[in-house]
Amino acid sequence: MLIVLPKGRLLKEIKNLLELIGIYFEDSSRKLVMDTSIKNIKVAILRSWDIPKFVNKGIADMGFVGKDVLNEIEDEENFYESLDMGLGKCRLSLASYKKVTNSNKPIVATKYPVTAKAFFASKMQNVEIIKLKGAIEIAPILGLSDYIVDLVQTGNTLKENGLSELEVIQDISTRLIINKSSFKTNNQMIETLIISMKNALNENLKD
Repeated sequence: MLIVLPKGRLLKEIKNLLELIGIYFEDSSRKLVMDTSIKNIKVAILRSWDIPKFVNKGIADMGFVGKDVLNEIEDEENFYESLDMGLGKCRLSLASYKKVTNSNKPIVATKYPVTAKAFFASKMQNVEIIKLKGAIEIAPILGLSDYIVDLVQTGNTLKENGLSELEVIQDISTRLIINKSSFKTNNQMIETLIISMKNALNENLKD
């Protein structure tokens, strides 16, 4: 079984969680796929945006990924969104640098075009969406966009750059996803892992 984990700030939290349920591994900057203390379980560390692709294709059996990334999937999902881990909590929000006067077709910069499009469609508002991969906050400051749709944790970055958070689109957290075929073929092991994770998360909440 292969479990894929996200690079970045969440890796330590997820690694700690896995250790609580008896899965240990040595994090290596060179090794791409790592053995764990459980004979039949290996882990790999990937970019968050790639994790659903590996699980969807059945290359990985399960993975941890933010709901913000899952929202952007347009292909048919060949995985179950099994568990809200409650880790990496933040929010996906609409923000602007100044009051928007171009009400006919405002421009929105975002890493999340699918979510942004659905959000504005629900408001029956026609917008132009520009997909960016870098620092989204700079787009309205330099005049590229009227709005941004981006992840917000504390809101300090927005405030420091003169942006205002206008509306929370969705609360975001890390989810456990499981390949549908893997869930059938390794059902007992996967169910045991899910229950163990739930118990570990509940114990952490008590602490």
